[in-house]
Amino acid sequence: MGNILMSLRTLLCMLIPLLCVGAFAQDKTIKLDDAYGDAFSNYKPYVKPAQPKPEQPKKTDSARQGRDEKADQPVTAEWLAKNLPTLQRRAIDNPTEENVAAEMYAQRILMDKAQRYEEARMSVVSKDPLLNENNRIPYASTGAQSIRNADYFAQQNAVKEMAASGGLVVFVDGTCRFCSLQMPILGMLRANFGMESLVVSLDGRKPKDFKGEVQKDNGLFRKLGLKLTPSIVYVHRPKAYQGEADPNTYLIVSQGFYTADELVKLIAFAGHNREVLSASVMKDLNVWRRGVASTADMQALTLDANRPDTFRERVSPILEKQYR
Repeated sequence: MGNILMSLRTLLCMLIPLLCVGAFAQDKTIKLDDAYGDAFSNYKPYVKPAQPKPEQPKKTDSARQGRDEKADQPVTAEWLAKNLPTLQRRAIDNPTEENVAAEMYAQRILMDKAQRYEEARMSVVSKDPLLNENNRIPYASTGAQSIRNADYFAQQNAVKEMAASGGLVVFVDGTCRFCSLQMPILGMLRANFGMESLVVSLDGRKPKDFKGEVQKDNGLFRKLGLKLTPSIVYVHRPKAYQGEADPNTYLIVSQGFYTADELVKLIAFAGHNREVLSASVMKDLNVWRRGVASTADMQALTLDANRPDTFRERVSPILEKQYR
């Protein structure tokens, strides 16, 4: 009996909420009309409308314009140095009328620029004597011959002076074909300038047809770093060995065969380079260096490439003193 009562109570508790909902439904009736049902059956989610895209310029036109602006450049010397080889290779590899014409027009511009430069250069040279090579070394026939004669006599005097203060060491060997040809020329130097020679043989044998005396090489050939025979070395004011020390000054004149005129020039050149000649002979040999800036002056010279107006005032003084 108690169990039944408990069940009824539970059932009653479950029915009370239902009865309350039913009463509420009788008082507050919700009416669903056709429009409401239609909205459910035809529901569409809200979509945000797309923003209009800005109009883009045509890619073909802008790209072409960009290429044209980049490709068109001033035709300077730098442009020609960079592009002319490319134009030439293109014309050679693919000689179409267009490619060949492009290369030839570029060449024409280069030659026209060169002519304009040369015209301006000659105008500047005519106004500035320091830039005129004819004022330094005359190249007109009479002046040029005078310079050559002065140089020739200076070389002759240099060899005579060197013959009075030293002599030649000539390295040969018995199998050297050109050594036998060099021997008579040494005789001419002795006859014309008084230049004495000591012949040293690497193998102790005489060159063919040579009747003079030879000395066996004691290692001097290798010590001087010589490579060929005949080799000629000038010894200024020869001195005897002091123990194992060699006090002599050796001026390498030549390696290989040379004619008499060439040997005269080479002997004079060696003496000039080592400054073993008198001041007057040195000055006469400097005829080709007249007006040439010294190495020391050129190394000390500083210029600003962006200020060409300063070049003349900077360079002129170092040139002028070479004419004195």
